[in-house]
Amino acid sequence: MTYELVWIAIVLGIGIAAGPTVAIPAAVLWGISAGASLIALASVRAPQWVRMAFLLIAVVLFGVARHAATPAFPEWLLRRASSIDEATGTVISCPDIAEASVSFTLAPDHLPGYLLVYWSCDQPLQQVHRGDRVCVRGSARLPEPFDGFDYPAYLARQNIFATLFADDVVCLDDAAPFSLWNAGDRLRQRLLQRLRQVLPLDLAAMAQSLLFGDRSALPQEIEDAFSRTGLMHLLAVSGLHLGIFLAGAWWVLRRMGFRPRVAYPVVGCLVLLALTIVGPRVSLVRAGLLFAFLALGSVLADCGLILKRWIHPLNGLAAAAIAILLIRPGALYDAGFQLTMAATGSILIAFSPSGWGTRLSSRPLRKGISGTCGCWLRRMIVVSAAAQAGAAPVIAWHFEAFHPLSPLANLVAVPLAGISLWAGLLCLLVSATVAFPWAVVPLAFLLGVLKAIVTWLSQLPIIQLPVTPALGLWMGGCVGFVTLTAFYVSLSSRTSNSMSMDSESDDG
Repeated sequence: MTYELVWIAIVLGIGIAAGPTVAIPAAVLWGISAGASLIALASVRAPQWVRMAFLLIAVVLFGVARHAATPAFPEWLLRRASSIDEATGTVISCPDIAEASVSFTLAPDHLPGYLLVYWSCDQPLQQVHRGDRVCVRGSARLPEPFDGFDYPAYLARQNIFATLFADDVVCLDDAAPFSLWNAGDRLRQRLLQRLRQVLPLDLAAMAQSLLFGDRSALPQEIEDAFSRTGLMHLLAVSGLHLGIFLAGAWWVLRRMGFRPRVAYPVVGCLVLLALTIVGPRVSLVRAGLLFAFLALGSVLADCGLILKRWIHPLNGLAAAAIAILLIRPGALYDAGFQLTMAATGSILIAFSPSGWGTRLSSRPLRKGISGTCGCWLRRMIVVSAAAQAGAAPVIAWHFEAFHPLSPLANLVAVPLAGISLWAGLLCLLVSATVAFPWAVVPLAFLLGVLKAIVTWLSQLPIIQLPVTPALGLWMGGCVGFVTLTAFYVSLSSRTSNSMSMDSESDDG
């Protein structure tokens, strides 16, 4: 198994990270990168490691050039920000809907940057949609760092130069152009409105977070409880949620007798539907790209065009990382991007063909239902431990916290969140019918149980331990060392096995 895409993704990230320290013009870097790429392609007779070396050189220079090509905000724009009291433009994000406020990203007309708009209003739903042309009146200000977090840099990576606190937002008569994102946001807000009509406010906020990844309406005490227990990922739509959703759809399609070449495109349409309604959040985009890579490979393999052993989830994850970094190189520095890549990568490595997770959970120790349940429990423990191993260094670095009981907490919370997710999806399917108030009862019960469990766990004294960012680096080094060691051992064992098989065939 080759992992060229993994190395390309790593080297691209190194190039983007090194970009601020390089003073060479972007055009020069593009040229050198193109030259190294041509050498790699033309060196047909050269050893593979030589061609790979030139390719990686080209990629790292491409990463440096990609960072250099990202323009900084002009000085006049930053000076003018505090004097902006009115802006007309287009809403380019799915609005985050809190209980009495709404926030969205505005692309102002004739300004080389975006504004992050906060608007307090009594009825935030159905007021502003993605794609709307609006006129915003209020007061703008430059963002400031807080609690050691470089908030201005975080917003700048999204091309946002200032925040605007709106007193009034007026939708203009210009009709928003049709797009899947715009239509999906309007459907999302209608579904949220239905949920808020039949659920208590705290449970509606949990449903909004679980189903749509929007934590704006979540009460502070519930958010703190999930944060303290290390279970915040349950309230951010990610690969976990998409995997639970797609696993059920895949099971139904396969039980109906559909071959992979048919089932994968159908499931792909469901992925596109989820992206359309929830919006292009980084964790969901990563999961969608990973699925697209694996689906394409599986369809080609089912058609006999490629070999199944050429498909590997790690290459799919690397392809997703490359796509995200090429579109928005600043995502490299965001905690969300780092968490989703680290946790998913750890799980995929653990469940590689010769990974420790595969060896621990592949075979039941007993026959029958008890053996199947035991196998499922071991798999859950491995997934939770692997995700924690990947995410813990990132959490320690960015949030200065460590959650020693997170793997155990996930054993209870993840299955409960998965059942709640399916209950919520069924509620949304019947939201336009008279049976909707009755259909929401199981969802309300499950969310109430999840809230009670997480609240109880958050009160345990060792559920969260304060650490320093330096410990995060140390933990990351340990995880990397153990991962590379296990990877090297698995490769060595496969190589020795193949050599022994070759020698036996020669003797025969």
